Amino acid sequence: MPDFKALFEAAPGLYLVLTQPDFRIVAASDAYLRATRTERAAVLGRNLFEMFPDNPDDPAADGVRNLRTSLERVVQFRRPDTMSVQKYDIRKPESEGGGFEEKYWSPRNTPVFGPTGQFIYIIHRVEDVTSFIQLKQRGAEQAELTDRLRERTEQMEAEIFMRAREVEVAREQLEAEQKLRQVQKMEAVGHLTGGIAHDFNNILTVITGLIDILAEAVEHDAALSSVTKMISDAAFRGAEVTKHLLAFSRQQPLQPREADLNTLVQDTARLLRPSLGEQIEIDTALEPDAWPAFIDPNHMATALLNLAVNARDAMPDGGKLMLETSNVILDEVYAAANPDVRAGEYVMVAVSDTGGGIPAAIRDKVFEPFFTTKPLGQGTGLGLSMIYGFARQSEGHARIESDPGAGTTVSMFLPRHRAALAEEGAQPAGAAPGTTTSGETVLVVEDETLVRNLVVGELADLGYRVLEAAESAEALAILRSGRRIDLMLTDIGLPGLNGRQLAAAARELRPALKVLLMTGYAQDASRASGFLDHGMELITKPFEMAALVSRLRAMLEGEALPAGTAADAPGGQG
Repeated sequence: MPDFKALFEAAPGLYLVLTQPDFRIVAASDAYLRATRTERAAVLGRNLFEMFPDNPDDPAADGVRNLRTSLERVVQFRRPDTMSVQKYDIRKPESEGGGFEEKYWSPRNTPVFGPTGQFIYIIHRVEDVTSFIQLKQRGAEQAELTDRLRERTEQMEAEIFMRAREVEVAREQLEAEQKLRQVQKMEAVGHLTGGIAHDFNNILTVITGLIDILAEAVEHDAALSSVTKMISDAAFRGAEVTKHLLAFSRQQPLQPREADLNTLVQDTARLLRPSLGEQIEIDTALEPDAWPAFIDPNHMATALLNLAVNARDAMPDGGKLMLETSNVILDEVYAAANPDVRAGEYVMVAVSDTGGGIPAAIRDKVFEPFFTTKPLGQGTGLGLSMIYGFARQSEGHARIESDPGAGTTVSMFLPRHRAALAEEGAQPAGAAPGTTTSGETVLVVEDETLVRNLVVGELADLGYRVLEAAESAEALAILRSGRRIDLMLTDIGLPGLNGRQLAAAARELRPALKVLLMTGYAQDASRASGFLDHGMELITKPFEMAALVSRLRAMLEGEALPAGTAADAPGGQG
């Protein structure tokens, strides 16, 4: 039988065998010992990083950290890990004066498994590329190199390129695996997102309000005005980040209103034509007398775009994309067969493609969160899930029809809107009806001190009488007093009774009290309809103080929006 120990030690490559997870050296090739100027007796049984520490004279040395990270990835994922070229200096013998010698290596770490699949060792293989790197750094002329060195340089360049590609692929695979693991945590993340968004939006509200005050103070100073504009823009971008967080978890408030779906479909088709290319034909089939729907138009437009992108991906060689609307009645029989459907009148919006279709075996899974048939890294599996969730939030229904080779149709059934149209010419939310006060009293309820102080100070400066409370119990005590209160401005995310519960309790004490609710996150208000009673409105954080004052003034003057209306504030959740 061959002496494998001798064969290993005599191998021309630079090898170490390490235990895991403590990374002790249990074997080393002769070539590795020569390259690192060490002896077998000195390295065996030693921890790798005790034997080969970073160069203490190099403040940028990161060899230990990078190698440890690579080895830990091998332990975690039980697969090889290729590192990019790494600077990792080695000790020089005392006979040569000691210290460290500059060295560059191209490492690869590979797991070794036993006959029963147990993870036994890690093989650490390196190639000394110091000469190549140093020649590159010095910019030596190619003509000065020997034929052998030139040949080796070309070979090593090719190897480094391939190694770099391996590193890139490994990183992509690692990122994909991290996303896959994150999927399993998304339910918990969804619960956490609301609290994070609430706190973040409180902070942004303070920043936005103070910037408004500062901007007014420095409006005649061009330089300072420019600075305040940059800060304001940054706050707006922060608000957009919060908005995206809430959109991902489907916990942002919808702002439904009467909408013409034919117009939305036509606008979407115009947007898609220049972007989908000549290979995909876009056609529409619109119901001439389509009923109005009660939906959030912005979310509807996003849903149509997502469906169109899915259809495009299903037709890599081109095809036909059809967008259509129709009035439909889903009867009791249909509702009985689909428990999530309520019988009634709906406006159907359908997006169809002529792609390869969806196999029957997975057709029932396509609306499940994170389910995707696309290759790893090319789809999140959230598009159809978000469309399904939007339809359900809108009190509607989503359906998919598909057969292999016959294309796919995704239909959304959205409830017909029967409410009377809002009075023409009514002043929209956010418009400025005026800020003149008549000495009205406003009760401000906000647990976040910075936000409360900002709002109280602004209202007081405008001439309002302001009462303030940090929690619901304190607010109720004020409400039970005989003091005049014309409007209550309250955050929803309060300790104890939340803002909506406080509003209900306040209405029992003062039935005619107007209430303006503030929120950076309100899960119960994810759909404003049914959440707000008459004389109640909702404004989302972060908001500009001017928008808050305008909304408050409109309510006090009797110009409030109908019950169930959420304010559109810059950077808000709508």
